[in-house]
Amino acid sequence: MARYRRWIAIAGAMVVAVIAAALVSQSAGQQGAGPVVPAAAGGDARRFAIATEPLGDRRVGAMVVDAETMRLLVYAFDFNKLQLKLVAVRDISQDVRLSHWNNAKPWPEDIRQTIEAGETTLDKRPDAGP
Repeated sequence: MARYRRWIAIAGAMVVAVIAAALVSQSAGQQGAGPVVPAAAGGDARRFAIATEPLGDRRVGAMVVDAETMRLLVYAFDFNKLQLKLVAVRDISQDVRLSHWNNAKPWPEDIRQTIEAGETTLDKRPDAGP
């Protein structure tokens, strides 16, 4: 039974990925953008990145990143209802420019300065030892 569920999840994930790519293609075409060919249909494979994840026994989530428009699309497919639902769309063009959002120390600059100084640790307390 577990093997059956795994194959259903894999097949569902593939279906979600293809449907998601087709939906992205269709929606971009309706917005007046140039023709969009999903990577699954032989287009530029670098434009779309698709990842899937099981969301329990009967649901699969798919995340699609459109590198050309810098949008993240999140879909959920429910096997019980045979339903594909668009959960969220987000423009991530500004997100990728952030370096400190929701991060904990050490900051990226701290790490870079430590490496450039030839040090092997960020801990500069006097009692930290050699």
